[in-house]
Order: sequence, then C-alpha cells, then structure tokens
Amino acid sequence: MLLAAGGEGDLLFNKAASAVCATLMVCRERGFAEVEIESNAQGLIRMLNEEYVIDATLECLLHDIRVLASQVGRVSFVFVKRKGNVAAHAVASHVTLKRGSFCWDAHGPEFLFNILAEDVNIPIRI
Repeated sequence: MLLAAGGEGDLLFNKAASAVCATLMVCRERGFAEVEIESNAQGLIRMLNEEYVIDATLECLLHDIRVLASQVGRVSFVFVKRKGNVAAHAVASHVTLKRGSFCWDAHGPEFLFNILAEDVNIPIRI
C-alpha cells in the first residue's frame, strides 16, 4: 500500500536518487519498518542493490540513502518499467513538482484514484 512519498532535486540523474532519499526520510519520520522503493531508474536501482558499479557523481547521495535505509529497517529497491508503474510515476511527478513530502491514509490523494481504478479494471471515474 502506498502511504508516503517525497521528492526534490534539480539534476536529471540526481532526481531519482533525491526522490529515494526524500522518501526514506518520510518513512523514517513516520516510523515505517518495511519499505519497498520502486523506480524506473534502472541504473540507480542496480547501484543500490550493489549489482552495478557506483557512479562517482552519486556516491555521497547513495551513501545517504544507505544510511537512511538502515534507520528505516527493511528496505528493498525494485526496478519497474514506467509503463508498468503508472501510479508510482504519477506520485513521483507530483511530489517532485510540489517539492516536499506527503503522507496519507488508505484513501490516498484524489489525483491517483482514476489511475488506480484503471490498474484494477474498475470502470469508476471521479
């Protein structure tokens, strides 16, 4: 269940890493113990899963992500193609545009309703 998101950053490649970092900060603040981070930034996910050599320009940010992940608890980093991850992409775009962190209960933000309804083939629209 998607309950929180965060994001900020200006550099193209750093945006995904900054969003992961911001999301982990929200998760730590909210006391989440188990988190799955999904991203379509395959290189970043591979670096975080230690499957790929770390890009030197991201080394400090990746270190921060690992420190935050250790403070949250159980964190997994998963690559998902953008086409198969429409809801997460919409949330990432929203939090990056608004520059901040957001948390919600099981009802979620209104802009996500139609995306999630379509994901599970429900013909209801708001």
